Amino acid sequence: MLIVAAFFVGCIVVLRLWPEVPVARVLAGLLVVPVARRFAALTPGHWALFAILSAAAGAVVWMGGDMIIVSAMGSPELAGVLMAVDVAAYLDAMLAALAVAGAVRGTSLKLWVARVLPRSRGRRTRAARVARKAANDDDPAGWLAVA
Repeated sequence: MLIVAAFFVGCIVVLRLWPEVPVARVLAGLLVVPVARRFAALTPGHWALFAILSAAAGAVVWMGGDMIIVSAMGSPELAGVLMAVDVAAYLDAMLAALAVAGAVRGTSLKLWVARVLPRSRGRRTRAARVARKAANDDDPAGWLAVA
């Protein structure tokens, strides 16, 4: 363990004193960048969970072994609360969600198959054009109405 700690201290010394050396760039890529990306991805919810877990661990350390005994004394009540939750309702909700997801997936699968597979296009036939007679606007009996 001491050798691993000494190795990491040496890496930190190289990163702090000689950052322009190619070995320092490789060490930064291996040791610094992944950790920085992980910390950058943390949300306030992660920090709140960390605070709650730290407080719980601090309470266990502060109370010593008594906290474990107190937790064990409360476990029957915790089991009762957990059993009061209706598991069948969760199963029904899960099956309903699966049915809806299957129906949606079936529709999307049908649309995807229709898009991917070539459609057989029927032979297009054009209707024969029928010669239309010109409009007959001059009424033969029209001159009789004028007279």
